[in-house]
Amino acid sequence: MRASGILSVGASLLLANGFVHAQPAVPSVTRWPGDRQAAIALTFDDALASHLDQAGPILKRHGLHGTFFVTTGKGIWRDRAADWQRLADEGNEIGGHTVTHPCLLERIQPHSQALTAPQMEAEIANGAQAILDGTPTRRGLTFAYPCGNIGFGPPADQTRDAALYVSYVALHFFAARTYGTAGTVDPDSLSILNVPDLGPTAGRDYPGLLDMMQPALNKHDAGVFTFHGIGGDYLAVSGEALDELASYLGRHPEIWIATFGDLIRYIQESKALLVQPAGLADGTAEFRLRWRLDTAIFDLPLTLKWKLPANWASLGAEADGRELHARITAAPDGPVAMLEVASRTRSLRFQRVER
Repeated sequence: MRASGILSVGASLLLANGFVHAQPAVPSVTRWPGDRQAAIALTFDDALASHLDQAGPILKRHGLHGTFFVTTGKGIWRDRAADWQRLADEGNEIGGHTVTHPCLLERIQPHSQALTAPQMEAEIANGAQAILDGTPTRRGLTFAYPCGNIGFGPPADQTRDAALYVSYVALHFFAARTYGTAGTVDPDSLSILNVPDLGPTAGRDYPGLLDMMQPALNKHDAGVFTFHGIGGDYLAVSGEALDELASYLGRHPEIWIATFGDLIRYIQESKALLVQPAGLADGTAEFRLRWRLDTAIFDLPLTLKWKLPANWASLGAEADGRELHARITAAPDGPVAMLEVASRTRSLRFQRVER
């Protein structure tokens, strides 16, 4: 009888606090920041003059940021160093694309078949160091494989050497994009050193670019655009096409526009974050958070969603003892709180607010 009485009192307390005999749900990370529909990254390869003269100003005009994968052996990288630094200062990402752009296409020199393992390693390492020396980048680097080739050396050795290539990339970069793969980025099946893009963009007009990203929107995935020339250079799209695309993206807040690096950061942090119940009492619920990645690189805030317990219409929220804004939204099974939680946050505390 005594044990039964204790159980009854405990159940009554849970009911009074709105937990209905059960621990409250654990907060989960939304698929994209702000629970947006999808994500898009705009990337630009090869360090071209049109990136500085056309792409950068277009992005700035529409309040967007992109990723510029630079070939650091080019004269334009050295001769316009201040312009590349300005591009980075404005919030754009500068990523690696080797020093001299070796690939397996016969028309492109240097040809990757002629490179030894030490030479390919130097292409990757020296390109990374040039970016660190020439820009304020200190959050980790990302990479794009020249021509989308993951391999080098004689044909008979390319399978073995592909593994070497990827290992060299992994030493200096936390994520890498391929080229021409025509796929979307599903967070649930991401391979961070083999991230697909949406396919070749050369010659596409604005409607064609919209068509390319439609699968990502339909599947609530991410889409990564790869551009080369903008209104000039080679493999180009017109400046008007990029401007119209940027204008469209700027008008659609349901789409998250991110640099390539931030896209990968959000996905990886979402997978790695561990949220554990830490207690409930007196109309409160507490949770512990563990960020299991290097926060010097993986430093984005995450959007957490929490289903309010029964009889909770609103709440107050704290992160590590500091007040945190919570946005309450309606859902079919009851109200949900949405919160932006900074990386390194260790604890969350929710308290029921009476109305």
